[in-house]
Amino acid sequence: MGAVTQARDIKEIEAQLTKADQIAIISCNTCVRFCGTGGVDKLDELAHRLRMDGFSVSDQILVTAACVRDYTERSRLSSGITKVIALTCDGGWTSIKQALPNVEVIKGNETLGIMIVSPSKGVVKLMKTFEAYNNRVGDEFRLLTGEPETERVINLEVEK
Repeated sequence: MGAVTQARDIKEIEAQLTKADQIAIISCNTCVRFCGTGGVDKLDELAHRLRMDGFSVSDQILVTAACVRDYTERSRLSSGITKVIALTCDGGWTSIKQALPNVEVIKGNETLGIMIVSPSKGVVKLMKTFEAYNNRVGDEFRLLTGEPETERVINLEVEK
């Protein structure tokens, strides 16, 4: 079981930044990678996009599981970092905020709920949602890309 996430729009993220900010991006390499919203590829993609838009990204950090506080506490940021973008679920975002209390931590993803993963079928399935996403329970997404599945792949009962 893990968290299902969807990437926030880049413009929403950029609205929380200034060109004077020194930015670090921390990405989880577990659930969000399965959802296509984190991992090294999305970390590099976001850093590149922000740099192209004139922002200063100093650090790119990949952690095994950001929700494990020990991993986030070991993250060493360059001096002068003013903002951190968390490519994580809400658990990872909270863990990073607690580990780095003097830096503003921005959500890079929205957490929809919890999932099951089926590597053999190449999908993740949203099994239980947070209240704001109750209409999404049972949704399925392609593993590693986050693209919505148009047809049901995993035939499991979900609690609504």
